[in-house]
Amino acid sequence: MRSLMPLLIILVLTGFSNAAYLHKQRGQVDIKKTGTENWGGVGNDRITLSEGDEVKTARASTVEIYMDDGTKVKLAPLSAFKMSSETKEGVSIGLYVGRIRSWVRKFSKKFEVRTPSAVCAVRGTDFMVSADAEGNTRVEVYDGSVLTGDSAGHSALLRAGEFARIDKGGDVGPPQRNPNQPSNMDSSIGDAKLLAKKEIYNEMSKEDVIAGAQAEIQSAEFQNRKVAIDAFGNRVRMEEYVIRPAADQFKYVVLNTRKDRFDFGKILFTFDNPLPDDLSLATRNMITAAGAAAPQWQLTEMNSIMSNTLDKVTEDATGGKMIADDPANPSVWTHFFADYAFYVQGGDLAPENDGMGKKLWSFSDANMDNTIQAGELSYLGGSAPTGLLAFPAGEDTFYTVTKNTYADAGGTWIQAADFVLFDNGNIVSTGDLTTRLGESMDTVTDKLNFQRIYTSSLFNGRKIDLEFSAKLLKDAGLIRF
Repeated sequence: MRSLMPLLIILVLTGFSNAAYLHKQRGQVDIKKTGTENWGGVGNDRITLSEGDEVKTARASTVEIYMDDGTKVKLAPLSAFKMSSETKEGVSIGLYVGRIRSWVRKFSKKFEVRTPSAVCAVRGTDFMVSADAEGNTRVEVYDGSVLTGDSAGHSALLRAGEFARIDKGGDVGPPQRNPNQPSNMDSSIGDAKLLAKKEIYNEMSKEDVIAGAQAEIQSAEFQNRKVAIDAFGNRVRMEEYVIRPAADQFKYVVLNTRKDRFDFGKILFTFDNPLPDDLSLATRNMITAAGAAAPQWQLTEMNSIMSNTLDKVTEDATGGKMIADDPANPSVWTHFFADYAFYVQGGDLAPENDGMGKKLWSFSDANMDNTIQAGELSYLGGSAPTGLLAFPAGEDTFYTVTKNTYADAGGTWIQAADFVLFDNGNIVSTGDLTTRLGESMDTVTDKLNFQRIYTSSLFNGRKIDLEFSAKLLKDAGLIRF
């Protein structure tokens, strides 16, 4: 995208609550109110929870629960819980299956999570409890401490950085050091798709990235290696490949090695159905499609990162679907993400938003009308950034610079410089394309590369500089000329 212009929802909480309530639901979330037998979907309205209410989430769906004392709970995908009790003295939640993460404020009321095999009692803690279908429990503590007990009366005090297992039937295991980072809870326990997404956002060191690439490239569906010159005369060794982490996913990876630096980029695409053997059947209709019927494969999520192994830019998009130009008589379908967020993380700064970085802008289709409206956009600093678009070499040359400056106290800014280049580093112009009309499209495409350079006030003078080929993107069906 040439533009960095921001887009997402501002969900404003108004008033005060004397009870727990559901908020920030994503995907399919259902509730069964106490005294009823029927499950109903959770819409966009805030829903107050009463004792006995039950809530469950579908795959790739989450919901947050807020308490009147400031405590927050997040229910992961494929999870189910019951609001066992809520009084002025305390809250008790029963987790049937899945995962629940709780941020319990200090000096709050008593708070506990019960599973079929354990009970966890806390005050002032960030922790997660998971319960599997066999009745086993795992407790992870990220801050504070959790007193964990089983049905036989055994207990263990878990501190920050520790975890314990409680098997079905009791017997609390000893506290152990927890090697896992806190989960963002956007996918299912043990799901290959969760692992692929975690890897996209969390694998940062050059050694880890290269090691992962060496393991993956053996099964790559498409791959390309070449040496080219970037826009500043530097030799760049590019290595690119496409693999399938899961039946309904594919991942594009590009590695850049220069004499004095290493940069990489990854994009994970998730669809609503298992992908065909010929990947281009899905990718060629990924953004737009013609016809009376919607495409068989629709892009539902996109997760991407560009990094120099210290700083990073990430994009997180969910709720993707194809929208008809005329629902009554469709002829053209256009892709639309219901939720999108753009993050920037400076390597010298404390991580934010589960490590993705500072959220600069976001969009959420709050009224579900499949259009972008001003009230559904959220920006760092509260208002739209000041934008700049320039063509330093003239408007007939494929070299653009886009800069956004935000209205926060620090005046955060980010700039993207984009080039279309030949292998020799020359920037492509409209005149070049005219003089090459006698060449085949494949021949021209295989000589083209794209380069994007990110700079930001958050990078302390550093840059993210990535060059990638048109050839591999063409082979995978991601671009068409």
